[in-house]
Amino acid sequence: MTDNKLRTGNLGDETSSPALLQKGKYVFIDVLTEQKEENSTVPYFSAKAIAITEKEGKFYGDIAPVKLSDLILKSSVYIDEHGQHIEAHKLYTWPRNLGSTEEWTAAKHQFLNDFILFFPIEVLLVQEYGGVTWRFITPENFKNLHAGIAASKSFQEFACNPDDYFFLRRIVNEPK
Repeated sequence: MTDNKLRTGNLGDETSSPALLQKGKYVFIDVLTEQKEENSTVPYFSAKAIAITEKEGKFYGDIAPVKLSDLILKSSVYIDEHGQHIEAHKLYTWPRNLGSTEEWTAAKHQFLNDFILFFPIEVLLVQEYGGVTWRFITPENFKNLHAGIAASKSFQEFACNPDDYFFLRRIVNEPK
């Protein structure tokens, strides 16, 4: 892809709170950051992501912090390689002490760190109350960019040199 095919656009501002997941493709490329919303006792995680989002048939590319905890909400759905729908909160190991916020946070952190960071995913549907429907995709699928994608300056480096970026590949039929 050449620079003249890129238009300006962005997902979020790195100085503001993390962007929410939108319909599109993501690779989370940085360490997890634990954050708390005001009036909430439960923390959430965010990480910098290379994101290709879609809105009203137009595609936008950006690299910005995104809230990724919504991937494993009780209302979120993971679609496995066989097309089965799995409640996403069942993907990680729950702590023995179900009342311990610290143990829940540690379990979520471990799952997101081991199975989400650097693996390309696609968010297929965003639900009204924060849940999402998502699946793993191949690095090749992620790197297949749409012509005329609106790209932030941070995304342009990736768009012009996608082969310089290495992403992990989810092994088909790998036990969860």
